[in-house]
Amino acid sequence: MDSSITYLSTFEIDRDKTLLLIEASIQAYNAFNEENPAKCNQEKVTPPEGYELIDSWTGVDAVFNQLKRVECYGIVFRSQEDPYTYIFAFRGTDSTEDLCDDFGFDSVTFQAYDKNIVVASEILVESGFYHIYSDSYDNTASMQHQLFDLIDKYQTSAKPIHQLYVTGHSLGCTLATLFTLDLALSRPEIKVVNYNYASPRVGNQEFVNFYQQQSLQQNPGTTTVRFQNVYDKVPCTPLESQGYRHLPFAYLIAFYRDNFTGKFDIVNNHSVQNYKRVLEHILNSPNDSYETVFEGNGDKKIKSVEPNPTSICKYW
Repeated sequence: MDSSITYLSTFEIDRDKTLLLIEASIQAYNAFNEENPAKCNQEKVTPPEGYELIDSWTGVDAVFNQLKRVECYGIVFRSQEDPYTYIFAFRGTDSTEDLCDDFGFDSVTFQAYDKNIVVASEILVESGFYHIYSDSYDNTASMQHQLFDLIDKYQTSAKPIHQLYVTGHSLGCTLATLFTLDLALSRPEIKVVNYNYASPRVGNQEFVNFYQQQSLQQNPGTTTVRFQNVYDKVPCTPLESQGYRHLPFAYLIAFYRDNFTGKFDIVNNHSVQNYKRVLEHILNSPNDSYETVFEGNGDKKIKSVEPNPTSICKYW
């Protein structure tokens, strides 16, 4: 168990926000079309109840920073009841190029969108994640520039941002985290909350320290929360031995494929749909019960149990 992590109880998280944002994260996957990756497939997106889909953006994917291509990476929802509330949802791993970026363990210094902001050179993030966020390619602006163009468009519209939610699953968590820090530095007037699901480690300890020094991270109501399955392998990467560290607030769940080798199952223990089903069960049950068995992807039985922090990355 990592003593630097604070494990939150159910009453310390916002139940409605948790389920809203994991649904938004799922819809970000639906916008991706392998046959035409640069075009966000908005017609396949079903907005969360009470929200409308209003925008999307792309990023530059690559295999070890080579063989680059532009891919759809996220979508924007706006509340229909409160038009000043927005959700930016980032897609997770959904291509071979994405998978290579997930395991590209070199580090680079984080740079803010606002070039007047000086970030110390020792604040390092994993290079594959950062290049998706910051690279431009083939006359397509970087994801970073597209995101801030959207922010500035909304801020000068008749419906400026009052509350911004940022979310993602897997690789999408890392991009959401980079964007959350960038907003704190480049647009500090915006109130942003980041709930993310199955995040890899994003940066080194200096990055974590710098992230947590931002004003919104000092408030329990706006601090970034990671939702993590203790049997999920993706949050075990990049490795601690390479200097990478997690952000310090996590809500743990525990589920695995219900068979002899289930705790070693990489795909089912990482599935965003399985994360959603477990969270729905826990957060909608009167006594916050963890125990259940349910049908996972492809009718696979998935077992949910009470999480034990000592099991994190144990079945690696």
